[in-house]
Amino acid sequence: MPSTFSESLRLELQADGENPNTWGTILNDNVIKLIDTAIAGYTSVDVCTGGTDVVLPLADGTTVQSRNAVLKFTGAVSANTNVIIPAKSKIYIINDASSRISDSTLIVKTSALTGGVGTTIAAGSSELIYCDGVSVFGLNNLGLNLGTAAELNIGTSINELIPVSTADNRYVRVSVSSSIIGDKTFLGSATFSSKIVNTPTTLSGATSITPDFNVNNTFVVTLTANVTLQNPSNATAGQGGSIYLIQDGTGLRTVVFGDAYKFPAASVPTLSTSTSAVDLLVFNVRDVSAVDAVVIKSFGRS
Repeated sequence: MPSTFSESLRLELQADGENPNTWGTILNDNVIKLIDTAIAGYTSVDVCTGGTDVVLPLADGTTVQSRNAVLKFTGAVSANTNVIIPAKSKIYIINDASSRISDSTLIVKTSALTGGVGTTIAAGSSELIYCDGVSVFGLNNLGLNLGTAAELNIGTSINELIPVSTADNRYVRVSVSSSIIGDKTFLGSATFSSKIVNTPTTLSGATSITPDFNVNNTFVVTLTANVTLQNPSNATAGQGGSIYLIQDGTGLRTVVFGDAYKFPAASVPTLSTSTSAVDLLVFNVRDVSAVDAVVIKSFGRS
């Protein structure tokens, strides 16, 4: 009687008493070696086809590319390309070593006749995908039950993994320049081997100015009128910084300081009044009601 084959991997199935004296060879070549390939086989697939589908058929009892566990994609993908795998239940590891031209895509799917969906392979990635006999799926963070970065506690359990994308500003990438969003507290010492830049926040000239110490430590304001520098909002004990007080082109602008500003010997300073004069108020917050400060006057060169 003719041989039959298993449903998914198309391994040769021998009937009782079939193939006398040759059954061992058939078992080795058409079953055991093919299972070895399906579990641990590695093969290269050239996907440089200019947009023509790359079809990986599954033949009965023989070695073919689609039987391998690991598929390495090679070549230059110059147009959107589909890699067609058999519509059989199977897991693949994809090692993408192809290059992409003009943002061309590479999608692994089954034949259009199945009506299934495919999965896009990211350039240069190594991915685990699976076929359910109709569609092809990638194991993303939801498939691996990882959740999202916002749902994870960091460092509280060995079972909590941290998915991070290059666009995620919640994590600091040490290999590139990046901006840190949000408050950070160093519980240990911090050593900086390069400059630290604190770009001043410009305060609008007005008759009443309230600096928000939650915004910055360094401020600059051009005085356009006599002004009251109100007690700062959101001051934090231990916070230090400075405020540049610059006369405009008219000059003679005066500053009245809120009662939270404490000066040496309780002597409130009088600012420089010449046009474009630059004075610097340097402060340190003792507590929310005491901002210890000194004014250094008349920066310039004669």
